[in-house]
Amino acid sequence: MPERVVVYGASGHGKVVADIVTARGDVLLGFVDDDETMASRVVGGVPVLGSGEWAVAHRETVRVALGIGANRARRRVGERLLASGVTLHSAIHPRATVAGSARVGDGTVIMAGAVVNADAILGSGVIVNSNATIEHDNVIGDWAHVSPGAALGGNVVLGEESHVGLGAVVLPGVRVGRFCTVGAAAAVARDVADGVVTMGVPARPRVS
Repeated sequence: MPERVVVYGASGHGKVVADIVTARGDVLLGFVDDDETMASRVVGGVPVLGSGEWAVAHRETVRVALGIGANRARRRVGERLLASGVTLHSAIHPRATVAGSARVGDGTVIMAGAVVNADAILGSGVIVNSNATIEHDNVIGDWAHVSPGAALGGNVVLGEESHVGLGAVVLPGVRVGRFCTVGAAAAVARDVADGVVTMGVPARPRVS
């Protein structure tokens, strides 16, 4: 049965999430956005219904898909919604491939062309962006983001709120800590400690 869904965030990322909702045949009611200038606007033919308080007020009848690209902001909004009793919607594009043994957390978004392979575990509020690859037995922490075209080999661990940039590669068995950033097109061959920005081929920590 189709779900009734609103997308939190009416920016570019939110529009992509809205497309996923409709592509799956769910009912897209509109957007909510805390930016007051967005009130009563129409984005991509869909109304902005109000702020996040609208979603809380209608929590018994709608689910909320997270359309916020920035990890910290997505976490803040998602945790506030969950604390208010809102059900987060996992938006998985019909042209994504997700193994039957994979586990996908609430509020996660998996975009067109993405692949999530056997026994991968995705936490809450994760983004697996267009054409990204999450190989077998990966563990992806809450509120992390794997950008378009990035590839994580088997048995990779990616910590909470970490971001893997466009086209980056993390080699099998590597552990990337919490709150890390992997630069675009980087190749990560060694473990990365919490909070580190790493870039290049092979990837090395950025020196401030």
